Amino acid sequence: MEAVVHYPASFGEIIQGKIKDKDILCSCPIDLFTEVKVFESKKAKSKYNHLKSSNFLSNLLTEWGYKDYVKNFDIEIKSNIPEGKGFASSTADLCGVYYSLLKLFKKEFKEDEFIRNCINIEPTDSIIFKEMTIFDYKEGKYKRKIGNYCEFNILVFEGNRIIDTVEFNKRSLPPLSNIEDLGEMLIKAVENNDIKTIGCCATKSIIRNEKRLSYPILPLLLRIKDEIGGYGVIGAHSGDALGIIYEGKLNMKILDKYSNLIKGYKIYNTKTIKNIDLGV
Repeated sequence: MEAVVHYPASFGEIIQGKIKDKDILCSCPIDLFTEVKVFESKKAKSKYNHLKSSNFLSNLLTEWGYKDYVKNFDIEIKSNIPEGKGFASSTADLCGVYYSLLKLFKKEFKEDEFIRNCINIEPTDSIIFKEMTIFDYKEGKYKRKIGNYCEFNILVFEGNRIIDTVEFNKRSLPPLSNIEDLGEMLIKAVENNDIKTIGCCATKSIIRNEKRLSYPILPLLLRIKDEIGGYGVIGAHSGDALGIIYEGKLNMKILDKYSNLIKGYKIYNTKTIKNIDLGV
């Protein structure tokens, strides 16, 4: 008895800040994935390498009245999602566990149940939804679905810092900046599939909230973005990755003149995806 689910990462957040006095974010899934297998085992041990996922499984089965089953299930995770960089790797793992358990126990999806159990583990990315959603990632008390996910490319600059989402959000941090205007701008952009405006929203969001997590490379990326014709800079507000949103092809040779300034960063391309295919 086993179930396997593939679930995508996100790349940071398009926007993050305060709307209606709530700390919110809005993300898009990308083409990096976790593969989660939940299976029966008399000697479960792999799940203890994935404590967040293991705790999620235990909490959910207990809530369903299957507490005695907890010891009989194990979890294996294979992932190409960078950890601790702002790619929602833990959220993707929790989603994989949830959909696996739904299949194994023939349960129906319940959005409130899903949200509650994810947030009980850690602040949760909005890729738990099947469409683009402005989401209160700490308490789950506000969500606004704004349309289908959009497709665009991201030139990634991944740094070396590892940031734990739970610990980061426990710090005494400056408050998030108000982004009511960016929320409305993003809603219209998604309605019109306007990637340039989405890029603009992302750039303003990361700049407004830089007081919470500084990116020494940000001024340089803003310059590179202009030179290569990118639409904006998107970032992880609690991670170590920035990216340039673009469509079409880029002249990567432009990066050569900045090679000394971007040493230590892993540079590669990823792209957002329109649909979350569970792969079950």
